[in-house]
Amino acid sequence: MRERFFKFARDAAMLATYRGSHNFAPRIGACAVYKGSIIATAQNSNKTSTLQARYNVYRFTDSNTLDKTHAETALIQKIRWRFGDSIDWEKVHIYLYREYSDGTLAPSRPCPSCMAMLHNLKIKKIMYTTEDGFAEEKIK
Repeated sequence: MRERFFKFARDAAMLATYRGSHNFAPRIGACAVYKGSIIATAQNSNKTSTLQARYNVYRFTDSNTLDKTHAETALIQKIRWRFGDSIDWEKVHIYLYREYSDGTLAPSRPCPSCMAMLHNLKIKKIMYTTEDGFAEEKIK
């Protein structure tokens, strides 16, 4: 099952529109699984987000810094749009995928702002790519 969820996160990553500076263009995809079913996928993008800006205090000294929307933030926004407050966030598992331009796996562990957002929602389990494969992390 895990491979299937990472495949959906990879497919989302290939749709990423984010283009950073200095030829650095991370493509990160996310997949949310709820009670064994995929409920949403998303990717990072060039769009800005007020939700992203709210959590950027964990990454930048200026809490009003607008940053591009991270895959995790876009994913949470999609889930909220679809389910509102009726979802049990503790039962949502997040899969994150990133690869280098040559197709090899790259680290996709959430940044401090996204980790804080997932923690505040009480999401307990995230899986993400590493250069060596995959990692699973339980958020306390």
